[in-house]
This record gives sequence, structure tokens and C-alpha cells, in this order.
Amino acid sequence: MKTFIGFTLLYLILANQGIQSIQQDKLHPISKIILGLSEVQTKDFNFQQLFVALDELADSFQTRINDENASYEQDQQSYFSDVQFYENQINDFKNKIAQLEIEIKDLNDEGLSLQAFLTEANQDLNDAIKLLAQKEQQVNSDNQVFEQQNQEYADTINVLDQAITLLNEIKDETSLIQKKEHIKEVSQNMHKSMKKLSSKRVFYQPLVNVLTQLSQNNYVDQENLNKVINFMSQLRQNLIDAQTSLQNQHESQSKLQQDILSETQAKVSGIQDFLIPLLETEISIKQNEVRALNQILQDAQSNLADAQENLVATQNRWIDRTSTHNNLLQQYNNELLAVKDAENALKKGGIFRQ
Repeated sequence: MKTFIGFTLLYLILANQGIQSIQQDKLHPISKIILGLSEVQTKDFNFQQLFVALDELADSFQTRINDENASYEQDQQSYFSDVQFYENQINDFKNKIAQLEIEIKDLNDEGLSLQAFLTEANQDLNDAIKLLAQKEQQVNSDNQVFEQQNQEYADTINVLDQAITLLNEIKDETSLIQKKEHIKEVSQNMHKSMKKLSSKRVFYQPLVNVLTQLSQNNYVDQENLNKVINFMSQLRQNLIDAQTSLQNQHESQSKLQQDILSETQAKVSGIQDFLIPLLETEISIKQNEVRALNQILQDAQSNLADAQENLVATQNRWIDRTSTHNNLLQQYNNELLAVKDAENALKKGGIFRQ
């Protein structure tokens, strides 16, 4: 009883010293209750109303605690949901980035392979162009040799024809004398032809010698003359056969060379007009695909960074929210403790609930 009286007198003194001039909303709830005691006579005071007020005050604080716990639990569910959302985003973006990096690497590898094929194709093209030029040069050279040899055969056959015709016209000494100059001319032409066809020199030399003797003599040995004519005819036929063989061989060789030229030209055209443009197109397509995927990769990396920042920000906000929650609970529990202390003070003063 003494404790309660002292407790009450303390607040009465405070009230008398001006506590009533303090704004009500700035006083501790317990102070408000005790301040109210100063306005009534102790003997007329209903302490049960004080217990009711303390109970209402305790209930108010407990309600605030319950509301705060409910709000915190709701916020916690939202927090877990947000964290799960951002973690799923992070996992999705990481998986997407990993897949994009694999696809980009594969495309780059394919591009490098295509570039290697293109380099090889360009080298093949250069080699084929060089080969084509060499073959064309060889064909031109072979044609020149053939034309020269064929013309030599033709000229020699022509000289033999002239000689055979001329010798057939010699029937006696008179005709021999009339044809001497012509015989000498034919002999000189045959000698020139013999130099061109050096391989036939063994056949020509006796004929040249015979014609030279005819141009120098004034008599005709008809038997020997006929032998010479026959020999010339045989030689003429041999030359015709050799010319024909030369022509056939050249035709066969020309066909083979032309086939090689056509094949080489087709290779050049195939590489130049089809393979290289195709490879360049494929390389360009791969490069465009890589650029597109790199852009998507940059977007995914940016989205990943945003998701990670959002997760960190969410976690930081939750740390702040938890700190605020704990502070509020501490404050409300302190208020409840103050109410309990007040009730204990009443009990010590001998005032109990009825």
C-alpha cells in the first residue's frame, strides 16, 4: 500500500508541477493513466476501471503485434515469391546464355571451316587458271609444230610431183636439153625440201644426184630414168602416208588436249562461278547469324544483370523490412512490459483485480 501511495503521489506531484500542460499525444500511455488519477480523489477512485484501461492498453499493443506479424508474414510470402521469380529468371538467363554461347561457337567453327574451304577454292582456282594457260600455250605450240611439219610434207610432195611430171616428159636427148633448166630448178627445190625433212635425207640425196646428172648430161638412159620415176613415186607415197599419220596423230592429240582444256575450263568456271560465290554466301549467312545471336546474347546478359540486381535489391529490402519488423515488435513488447509493470506495481500496493 505504501508503494502504491508513493507511486500515485509521485505522479500527483508531476501533475501539480505542470504535467497537465503537456500534449496528451506526447505522453506515455501509462503516464496518461496515472495522470488521470490526479484528477480524482483516491478514496473515490475505482481501481477496477484502471485494470480495464490497462487491459485495453495491453490488448491494443497485442493487436498491433498481431497485425505487424500478419503484415510481416504477408510481406514474407511476397518476398519468397519475388526471390523465386528472380532466381528462376537468373537460371533461365544463365541457361539461355550458355546455349547461345554454344550456338555462337558452333557457328564460328562452321564459319572458320567455310573460310578454309574458300581459301582452298581460291588456291584451286589459281592452279586451274595456271594449268589452263599452260595447256593453251602447249596447244598453240603443238599446232605451230604441226602446221610447220605438215607444210614441209606438202611442199616436198609438191616438189616430187613436179619432178615426176618433169621426168615423164623427158623422152629423148632433145627433150632433155629443153628441160635442163627446169630439171636444175627442181633439183634445187628438192634439195631445200630435203633440208627441212632431214630424216628423209637418205631418200632424197640419190634423187638430187640423179637430177643433177640429168641437168649436166646430154643423153638419156631411159631405163634408169624410169627407175628414178618409180622410186620418186614410192617416196611420194611414203611421204603422203607419213603426212597422213602426222595429221591423224595431231588430230588425236588435239582432241585429247581439247578434252583437258574443256575439263580445266569447266573446273575454272565451276570454282569461279559456283563454288566461290556459294562459299562466300554461306560465310555471309553464318556471319549474320553470329551477329544476330551476339545481339540476343547481349540482351540476355543485360537481362541477367537486371535480374541479379533485382534479386539483391529485393533481399536488401527484406533485410530492412525485417529490421523494421523486429524494432516494432521490440517497441510493442516494451509497451506490454510497461503495462505489466504497472499492474505489478498495483499488486505491490495491495490493489488487486476483483
